[in-house]
Amino acid sequence: MKSIYIIIIILISYSNVFSQYKGSISKAESSLNKVELKGTDEEKRDLLIIAKGEIDMAITIEKNISKARTWFVRGNVYAAIAKGYLDIDSLAVEKSIEAYNKVGSDEAKTNDITMIQNTNIGIQNLSSYFVNQAVYALQGSENPNFSKALDEFQNSLKINPNDTLGLLYGGYVAEQLKKYDVAIVYYDRLLKLNNLNTENTNRVYQQSVNIRFNNCELIDDCNDYASTLGLITKAREIFPDDNYYPSVEINIAMKLNKVGEARSKIDLQLKSDPQNVSLLFNKAVLYYNLGLAIDSNKSMEEKAKLDSLDKIYAISINSYKSVLEIEPNNERAILYMIDAYKALAKPYFDMERNLDFLALKGKYKSESDRLKNEGNSRLSDALIYAKGYKNMKGDDISENDINSLYPIFSIAEDYESLISILSISIKRDSSNMEYLEVLRNAYIKVKDYENAENIYQIILKNEE
Repeated sequence: MKSIYIIIIILISYSNVFSQYKGSISKAESSLNKVELKGTDEEKRDLLIIAKGEIDMAITIEKNISKARTWFVRGNVYAAIAKGYLDIDSLAVEKSIEAYNKVGSDEAKTNDITMIQNTNIGIQNLSSYFVNQAVYALQGSENPNFSKALDEFQNSLKINPNDTLGLLYGGYVAEQLKKYDVAIVYYDRLLKLNNLNTENTNRVYQQSVNIRFNNCELIDDCNDYASTLGLITKAREIFPDDNYYPSVEINIAMKLNKVGEARSKIDLQLKSDPQNVSLLFNKAVLYYNLGLAIDSNKSMEEKAKLDSLDKIYAISINSYKSVLEIEPNNERAILYMIDAYKALAKPYFDMERNLDFLALKGKYKSESDRLKNEGNSRLSDALIYAKGYKNMKGDDISENDINSLYPIFSIAEDYESLISILSISIKRDSSNMEYLEVLRNAYIKVKDYENAENIYQIILKNEE
């Protein structure tokens, strides 16, 4: 019995909620019109809630369903809610467009041309509102609110899914937020619409290719990059002279370890564009990686391997030098080239360390000296670039760069440069025992025993 009373109370409460609304289209419209006359946000909100309640009730009344005016007013009410009052109804955008679309349809026919025109204006105004809000979010401060901008563009696209501006800038904003899956959808839609100017079409193709290449897991394309390559093919048909697309093809070939294909593509592109820094850099990286692969090949005969490595690393180094002829301060090219020099010398230093003293007996020293000289001769040119880079960066040189450069100075016995670069690191952090030992030894070599002793004291303190 008690449960019956509870059900009755719930039904009465439910009835009371709706009994305050009679389903009056006129009241819904008049409440909406009053919103523009009210000053406070609370007053506007109250009026929108009334308008919503009346129009929601109105569409439950059979005679109203076929009236175009019902849906026109409903579209206007929910459009007003969508413009800043989505907390009243989170689906206001969808409900507004659904209502507007019924005006003049078979479901709600009308010959009222003015109403139809105003319906279209309402749709356009709602779309423009969200686009403007997105623009404000991007331009309103020094720190653009990309998250809000994307929300607004997405609302706009609910109204007009093929809006070029919304798709183009929505894709850009999604990229800034690293929502690459959203950006791909928008860019794909733009390419299907095929109504952009030439510049923007190329931009969208490039952005789409870039996202796919760098985020292949999003589209399950990492095994063969088939989707990315397919898009590149389409882009090259439209923009045959754009070097961006061949460069990505080369990067894909390198990622897939298709060395021969990558080499031929690079050489082909360089014939037509010999000053292309990106191509020259890619060629250098490709041959460097090829050298690493050859060096790790245990089945290859030693002399043949060394001869191959000399040729392969020479191509890599010369390509980096070509980059530096065009861009003398290209830091990546300098550092990568130094790594190539180190890789070129490494096999000889490895062989020297692995010499069998007992087997060689009296020939050990001469063979050791020969291998060291072979290694040092291959590192000699690197010293020039290492010193130049150190001087260029000064005290701002990074720890990673120090770690990359100091072996060059150590092997070349350039103790002045070695002391200079390791002192920078030790001033930042005196706990690196390897650096401390090397630095102490360098001071001893130049007979600066006072500083050698200072470093030794730091070592002792670290060992406590």
